[in-house]
Amino acid sequence: MSNYGPAAPVIFYDQSSSSSGKGHETFDDLHLPQKPVGFSAYPLADRLTDDTIDYPSTQSQRTRSRGISEQTMIIVLTLIAAFTKLYRIGRRDNVSWDEAHFGKFGAYYLNRTFYHDVHPPLAKMLVGFSELLAGHNGTFEFKGGHTYPAFVNYRFMRVFNALFGIALTPMAYITFRQLRLPMRFAAMAALFVTFDNAICVMSRFILLDAPLLGFTALALTMLACFHRQRSQPFSPLWWRYLLLTGVALGLVSSSKWVGLFAVALVGLYTIAELYEMFCNVHMPVNTYVRHWMARILALIVIPLFVYMLTFKMHFSVLNRYHGSANFMPTGFQVRLRGNPLGRQPYDIHTGSYVRLHSHDSGAGYLHSHEHKYPVGSQRQQITGYGYADPNNFWAIDRRMVAGSFNTAENIDMNAAPIEGAIQDGDLVSMRHNSTSTYLYTESTFTAPMSGKYHEVSAVSVNSTEAKHPNIMWVVEI
Repeated sequence: MSNYGPAAPVIFYDQSSSSSGKGHETFDDLHLPQKPVGFSAYPLADRLTDDTIDYPSTQSQRTRSRGISEQTMIIVLTLIAAFTKLYRIGRRDNVSWDEAHFGKFGAYYLNRTFYHDVHPPLAKMLVGFSELLAGHNGTFEFKGGHTYPAFVNYRFMRVFNALFGIALTPMAYITFRQLRLPMRFAAMAALFVTFDNAICVMSRFILLDAPLLGFTALALTMLACFHRQRSQPFSPLWWRYLLLTGVALGLVSSSKWVGLFAVALVGLYTIAELYEMFCNVHMPVNTYVRHWMARILALIVIPLFVYMLTFKMHFSVLNRYHGSANFMPTGFQVRLRGNPLGRQPYDIHTGSYVRLHSHDSGAGYLHSHEHKYPVGSQRQQITGYGYADPNNFWAIDRRMVAGSFNTAENIDMNAAPIEGAIQDGDLVSMRHNSTSTYLYTESTFTAPMSGKYHEVSAVSVNSTEAKHPNIMWVVEI
């Protein structure tokens, strides 16, 4: 504190979050004055970091503090938020909006049935958890527009989801107080969040948006709390809020891909903060390295751990086969209970009908249909298809045994298929079941989607190409 003459104003600068040095965080601070030249968020080496000074407390501020406390304000705002999110939440008693999707996904967790979806699983697992708490047995299919039956406690499920929307209000208030806004302005910001029409609507149905927004707000709140502790690096509170920020980032990233924007925000803040410290010539190198290591642990390792943990739980619970598992690699499908692959014979014999799945999970099954290529040979198309379909079936015939041929001239195209199990190195033909065509390739034409490979097509069993060795394929096991 500096006093310049009898009438000079008293000016305070905050280098710590507490004037007592005990690390206890309070919300009763005013705005910082204009920071002087040379001010740094992290104390310079030649400053007395333990000499902390608190902000001034004017008479009006003390009067407001006596009128309503921080805790009371948070409670009042939370009650208002609860009213806006819960009032007549069960009035609409049918499956509304995207409840048809996410309610069904939640039921999959109760039935432990595998499903495929584009979003990470955490928010959908929370929907399943709410259905478990509501006593749902997983039999209702959540078809859009259908009325909820009496045994489905949809009100409880919606209330569970609304809790995340309610939590946005107190977190908004705390965030703005941590950013040093006065109480009345922080309350105003919290009310803006409370009465936001989109948030009110999304919080009243069984959707993923409320958990996503809740975890996003948690990440921002923890970041604001961590920002307040920047003048006390490596203190217990500093570590607490940094680690909680990382946990929140893991939660929001595990709920929906759009949560990565929260990760990007924290990442940009961290880059700016580390750059500011890099420019501080008074900071020891070992201290700067410690800051890097702390942020790598809290903001990279911990979020990745949380993200992978949610997927571990997801795959551990969903251990029963469903048709959507066809998107997954074959090695994954065979581990699911009730999968059709587990019921097939170990050996494949001549004349068997098979479906061939690509090692690349995005390519799907070997597939053909009567459509022609618009370019190249203009023969029947061969594609990859990710769903179960009759056009995925091929009849496989062994034409020559491994070791009995060396070149195409050694192949007898008129020989009958050889009975028995197909082995490694055998020469086989693949006949499409639906269109009576052979799988065929030649080097004359390049693949229509890329010039790296030869075109693969289908030719009629009665065509001249059907007598060509190019319908033969070598089995590699």
